[in-house]
Amino acid sequence: MYYLDQLVLTGAINDVGAAVMVNVPKSYRAGIEISSKFLINSKLQWNTSLTLSRNKIARFTEYIDNWDDWSQIPVDHHNTDLSFSPAVNANSELAFTPSKSFTFRLISKFVGKQYVDNTQSDERSLDPYFVNSVHIAYTINPAFCDEISINLLINNILNHQFESNAWVYRYFSEGEFRVLDGYFPQAGINFAAGIMLKL
Repeated sequence: MYYLDQLVLTGAINDVGAAVMVNVPKSYRAGIEISSKFLINSKLQWNTSLTLSRNKIARFTEYIDNWDDWSQIPVDHHNTDLSFSPAVNANSELAFTPSKSFTFRLISKFVGKQYVDNTQSDERSLDPYFVNSVHIAYTINPAFCDEISINLLINNILNHQFESNAWVYRYFSEGEFRVLDGYFPQAGINFAAGIMLKL
């Protein structure tokens, strides 16, 4: 899909923490998505999806604040990756249902490298990450209601350390380019539980 004046994230945030966006004259997103479902046997099912894409800006002008004289320095970039647009995304869900009442799911997610701004700089990028979670569901059918479902979700079960978002501000001061940036580390292993009643 080709875009004219696509509104894209710059990687910067404003004075209240909202993401700053800008129009880029010409850009495109192209890719393929594949999904599959494997019924391994009557109790085991494996669902997968994979997205491969190219997300490019034909030409992008970066404006860098010059703290020495309060002007802006324009820097042209050509054929760079769009910010926060990983080339690879993959998901997997392995579901084991030993009985009608019990389901165990292993949920895996891979997100490829992302750039924080539109300059395709390795210094301003997010590393790929791979996270696994477990979902356990147990359902009973008592006499006083139609169904009670008990759910337990264990997120990031391997306690992987990663960042899924960031911001960056590039500026010029005292004769050199400098950067202010911040990264958003995600929670390690964490839990969520719930009970749902159907009357």
